[in-house]
Amino acid sequence: MKEVRTFNHNFFTSTAAYTYRAYSSSAVSSDAPTYAYVQDLTEQEFTPEDEGKYSVFEVANWFLSKAAITQKKLQKLCYYAQAWCFALKGYKLENTDYEAWIHGPVSPVLWERFKGFGFDPIIYHGNISTSFAPEDLQLLEDVWDTYGNQSGNALEALTHRELPWLEARNGYEPDERCSVVISPLSMASFYKSIYSGD
Repeated sequence: MKEVRTFNHNFFTSTAAYTYRAYSSSAVSSDAPTYAYVQDLTEQEFTPEDEGKYSVFEVANWFLSKAAITQKKLQKLCYYAQAWCFALKGYKLENTDYEAWIHGPVSPVLWERFKGFGFDPIIYHGNISTSFAPEDLQLLEDVWDTYGNQSGNALEALTHRELPWLEARNGYEPDERCSVVISPLSMASFYKSIYSGD
C-alpha cells in the first residue's frame, strides 16, 4: 500500500470545458544545475533569477494530466510545488518566479500561456512524458494529495492567509495591482515552519 504524505493544510472544486495540447520545454541539464539552494543562505547570496530545475510548463502539464482544472487552480498548484520545494529540498523547482497578484501568487509566463481560458477549466490532451527525478515526482504527488481536491478560490483564500504572499503585498490595497516577486526565502521559511511530515 502506497504511503501518502500530505502537507499541513486543512480545507473545502472545479469542473471541465476547454482543451489544451501539452506545451513542453526541456529541463535544465543535470550535469550543469543552476537552481539555487536556500539552506543557510542569506538574502544577498540567494538569487531568485537562477534557473529552475524544470520548466514551469512541465510542472503545469503534470498537474493538468491529473484533472481538468482552471488557470487559477493551476497557478496555485504550481506555486505550492515551488514553495514546498524551496522549503523541503532547498532549490528552485520551476524556471519562474511568482508575483503577489490580487488573486494570489501568479507566474506571469504561466498566466500568459493560459489567459485565453479565462475562468474555464483546462482539459489536458496529450501524453505526459516525465523527466522528473523520483524525489521531485514525489513532491508533486504530495502537493496534489494535499491541494488537488480544492477549488481555485479555496486555494486563493489559503494563500491570502499565508506570510509569503502577505509580505510581498505589504503596502498594497487589496484590489491594487502588484508585481512584487514573492521571496523564495520567505517561502522556504514559512512552509518549513508549518511542515508536519517526516
